[in-house]
Amino acid sequence: MDLTLEAVRVGLDLNQLRMEVASTNIARTDMPGAQLDRADFSGAVAALQDAAQSPDGDPERLEAITPQTLRMNIESLGPAGADTVVLDDQIAQLNTDSVTYRALATGLTRRFALMQLAIAGK
Repeated sequence: MDLTLEAVRVGLDLNQLRMEVASTNIARTDMPGAQLDRADFSGAVAALQDAAQSPDGDPERLEAITPQTLRMNIESLGPAGADTVVLDDQIAQLNTDSVTYRALATGLTRRFALMQLAIAGK
């Protein structure tokens, strides 16, 4: 297993789910009685930080992080009126995650391009 590829995969999954949560909250802001969501991915972020600090660490920890396990960390905050969603904050979060997602995807593309060059012997 390539630790870099696993870390990028987890990062892409994290950002995708964060974008889903933000976009769902944006869509629900004007719906009376709608449940707002919050994602707490601190465990996955800690696993990524550990992998960055110790590349020879436990790769199974990253392999165990899947979109399904990450979805278990999305919780409802309750009705929209109970915890006000600041629309600007949600849109800023969505934009930040979008840029991060694109950066990770670009890094992954470059990694594959280098691997392709190595295989081709260039």
